[in-house]
Amino acid sequence: MMYPMPSWVYDSVVYQIFPDRFFIGKGKTVEDKKDLYLKRGGVIEKWGVPPRKLPGAQHVKIFYGGDLWGIAEKVDYFEELGINVLYLTPIFLSDTNHKYDTIDYFRVDPQFGGKRAFLHLLRVLHERNMKLILDGVFNHVGSQHPWFKKAKRNDPEYVNRFFLYKDRHRSWFDVGSLPELNVEVEEVKEYILKVVEHYLKLGIDGWRLDCGHDLGPTVNLWINMKVKEFSAEKYLVSEIWTYPAGWDMVDGLMNYNFRNLVLSYVNGETDSIGFHLERAYRETKNIFGCWNMLDSHDTPRLATMVPDRDLRKLAVVLQFTYPGVPLVYYGTEIGLTGGEDPECRATMEWNREKWDVDLFEFYKKMIRLRRTDPGLRFGEFVLLNDSPLAFLRKAPHPLQNTIVVVNPGEEKVLVLSIPDGKIMNTTPLVDVFSGERFHVDGGVVKLPLPARSFRILKPE
Repeated sequence: MMYPMPSWVYDSVVYQIFPDRFFIGKGKTVEDKKDLYLKRGGVIEKWGVPPRKLPGAQHVKIFYGGDLWGIAEKVDYFEELGINVLYLTPIFLSDTNHKYDTIDYFRVDPQFGGKRAFLHLLRVLHERNMKLILDGVFNHVGSQHPWFKKAKRNDPEYVNRFFLYKDRHRSWFDVGSLPELNVEVEEVKEYILKVVEHYLKLGIDGWRLDCGHDLGPTVNLWINMKVKEFSAEKYLVSEIWTYPAGWDMVDGLMNYNFRNLVLSYVNGETDSIGFHLERAYRETKNIFGCWNMLDSHDTPRLATMVPDRDLRKLAVVLQFTYPGVPLVYYGTEIGLTGGEDPECRATMEWNREKWDVDLFEFYKKMIRLRRTDPGLRFGEFVLLNDSPLAFLRKAPHPLQNTIVVVNPGEEKVLVLSIPDGKIMNTTPLVDVFSGERFHVDGGVVKLPLPARSFRILKPE
């Protein structure tokens, strides 16, 4: 038994933002806001200076000044691009720029504009029929969290909420400033559910669970129980870095498995991923709620992983045509580059003269297609060919079917048998990008494929 997925998820394209690096609102600069950072041990940096790794992870204390006011001011940009869901990395009180070390879940950090900016952003998005998803970091807190401070002082009420040993404590990835919560303890569980409910009541549309694999299946389930108690139209996605099947107690997960397969395919490390994509589709019950992602704040950027723009477009085609919800990491649509964290968390470029405009227009077209094509939104996945990859997104009506072919190799002709007996002889298949027409003959179509090319075909 699975909870039904919120109806709006099928129509969604998600845009991920790391708030400190997106835009500074109210016409300010980081210099104007410096007290917000300096008084809490931070260092300010000019917009556009590339972030770099520093000894002792000191880069987590460098701030560029982005805030929720700034995100709200860019709502016209979101409309131009075509996205309709924002996912923000954590926004709660914390002394770092990433805010994965929470001090207080019930306070939106003043560095981001506090509760006023948060409610303003929510209102602006909802007025434009856009959704907001927040990042729930419930596997661990920051070492400045009041509970942890009390536990370190051996307060009996708080000691069992963490994993304390003689001279150390269990922490996420052995990072001492991120003590892990004991989520089996009733008080911890109730606390997490209060946070979840608090922001749902304020109007958010869903949660993304950080370290979902560390929380485990049971905790994922009881958080979703709370979400669905509140409303069937609220969405829960979990961060799972495994094969996607078996996590159907939530609406979806961040599909890193998909990312690694697609990048391997377009970079020529393998010539076939169709079998793997088809099996994951068949075995992952909540595949339509999973996020099809190619990069994030935790990975090198897509343009760094796939420098060749033509090959990168092939990855984006798969992101928008495979079952699931496409997730675009801010700036990837204009060609931002960056290696491992913190390089992948650079500031957004707002000077359009520095954009890859061709790539930006391509993203706009893919987003528009994904949001208007029923085959791509909820069609079945039928593998047609493994190398080069070709598949059918089979919709309830054959005119809404979509055929996708992705060829990262040399020029060739592909002969495809299309398993839909309702597509009649001589039916034209139109390439939605090039406008070329190909005709079905006895259920078979012959497609010329240029090198490093794709085709998205619709029956006419």
